[in-house]
Amino acid sequence: MTPLLPHSRLRPVDAPPHIERSLRKMKTDMTRSIVPHRAILAVAALAFAAHPAALAQDTGDIPRGEPVYAVTAFGLEPVYPDGFDSWAYVNVEAPEDGVLRASAFGSFDTLNRFTLRGDSPLGLTLVDSSIGVASADESSVIYANLAESFEVAEDRSWVVINLRRDAYFHDGHPITAEDVIFTYDILLSDAHPIYGIQSLSAVESYEAVDDHTVFVRLDDTTDPEAVLGVLSHAILPQHYWEGRDFASLTLEPPLGSGPYRVADLQPGQWIEYERVDDWWGADLPRNRGLYNFERIRYDYYRDNTVRYEALKAGEFDYIGATDPRQWAQGFEGSPAVADGRLIMDPIPYDGPETFAGIYFNVRQPNLADVRVRQALVYLYDFESVNRTVLFNLYRRNVSLFQNSEFAARGEPEGGELALLEQFRGQIPDTVFGEALIPPVTDGSGTDRQTLREALRLLQEAGYESVDGVMTHMDTGEPLQLEIIYADPTIERTLLPYQASLRRAGIELVLRPLEGARWINAYNDRDYEAIIGFLPALYPPGRELRDFYGSVNADVHGSQSITGIQDPVLDELIEAVITSQTWDERIQAARAFDRYLRTLWLMVPLYYDPAARVVYWDVMGRPETRPRFGFSISAMWWFDPSNAAALFENR
Repeated sequence: MTPLLPHSRLRPVDAPPHIERSLRKMKTDMTRSIVPHRAILAVAALAFAAHPAALAQDTGDIPRGEPVYAVTAFGLEPVYPDGFDSWAYVNVEAPEDGVLRASAFGSFDTLNRFTLRGDSPLGLTLVDSSIGVASADESSVIYANLAESFEVAEDRSWVVINLRRDAYFHDGHPITAEDVIFTYDILLSDAHPIYGIQSLSAVESYEAVDDHTVFVRLDDTTDPEAVLGVLSHAILPQHYWEGRDFASLTLEPPLGSGPYRVADLQPGQWIEYERVDDWWGADLPRNRGLYNFERIRYDYYRDNTVRYEALKAGEFDYIGATDPRQWAQGFEGSPAVADGRLIMDPIPYDGPETFAGIYFNVRQPNLADVRVRQALVYLYDFESVNRTVLFNLYRRNVSLFQNSEFAARGEPEGGELALLEQFRGQIPDTVFGEALIPPVTDGSGTDRQTLREALRLLQEAGYESVDGVMTHMDTGEPLQLEIIYADPTIERTLLPYQASLRRAGIELVLRPLEGARWINAYNDRDYEAIIGFLPALYPPGRELRDFYGSVNADVHGSQSITGIQDPVLDELIEAVITSQTWDERIQAARAFDRYLRTLWLMVPLYYDPAARVVYWDVMGRPETRPRFGFSISAMWWFDPSNAAALFENR
């Protein structure tokens, strides 16, 4: 899964390796300069037919409005005024020099990040520029970037994009309205289907008014954020892609218009980017203080343990420490850490959180019964896992909207209660009580109370223990569960769960998959359960329709991981999407979250309350931390004052 709207926020630094590949594939343009790589689940989405696009025949029929430098939703005001100098969280005096040596887990086989096929490398978003950009310290706001200004209908049924006349691709070709039209066409026809079901799903038509003006009409005015999605995209060069197969795998460096270009690469092993000296956007306020490294290089590792050792040896500059064992023990006795050359920095984070979970595939007969799923949740002992495997560094996820005002809490009241009352009698009475949370155990790994409750639920679902094996009384089939995952290191956190299920007579099969095998298993729904990370949805919106709506449940390759088809859930999703004010969005999201928890579709896992970065002291970083995360490659800089002594002693 991924943040599909431009204002969605991810946690900072690096994705856990088991989802890093899918994050590279699915990152949106608006997170490019704002938030780097963090917990996301999967690569897939619904097939979509292109919307019709045509040149305007009579521009006199095109409505116009007052040009604005930013577009918001929910009646919010932009944090930054017209004519602002820079984002508050950057250092405009940062030196523009040096090389950032970074790392990545896995491999890559294509340089086209927009298609469903293949794995693209980290950093490719730096090659492109988008129509509008978001800041990292506010939500639901898009600022003009490639566009000089926007014009938006009062009822948000259309938007006019006024392009800058001084924006160019790296080959000197000017960016025109025809490139915008081409981009929308290709994203809706040959690109990853995510564009058609998310950011461009409300588009009815689009026209080039003249060389630097594009008119877009929307057929959905009920979602106040729909316009923001239209303005989120990188613009692709029509003259470059004509004659090329957009859907095929390619290792030819793409032509872009962003701050960097691909300088060199070794397929699957490393890629290096160089800053574009005459970049058209360098002096814009929204880019000042960003993109300070002269070159950025990503080296790829197939083994995460080897990757940590390479950091200690000085092979690259930093790592996002997502392995708790490495953070707690891997740097013990390091002379470089002791004398301050290698810095372990647990940067606190208290914003909206990624939701990590073991997602059940309810299409599987053994997981169709909600009581079975609830029992499986009760048999996961987070307190024991946190103590024995996670070094007590993590906290338990309880809500899809963890650490935000959108999470259900206490008993429903106000607008949330009024919304749920419409479904009284169709939904469990527990919805109207305290918001459900996963059980808290004694941390022993053998909590008897949760085991008894799980066994009771399984008995109600028609199971009994036969010779120590949990068996369905009617079919005689033993209850088993198989979990697929892409990174073998996560297996450490699953072994205690395996032992807990075994005590209940349930066999847990752990199936690690790599590369195309994992992608194919996901797209083909060849799993009973899957480790997944849903990004922080702030605010939640139409992505809920794709993750949990019935419309996608039976679509090959869609983002309906669980396959749930629930009419009440569908109506609550639409209530979220169509809410017009911030408070209405909060009330609807809480109602959705509260009911979703009663379906027990996933085992809630955990999150890290800090962004743990380990880096060699050759970099500087801004004093101000933005609310929603940060990007080392975009916001930090090379510090020449530390470099000479450090490089001699690495």
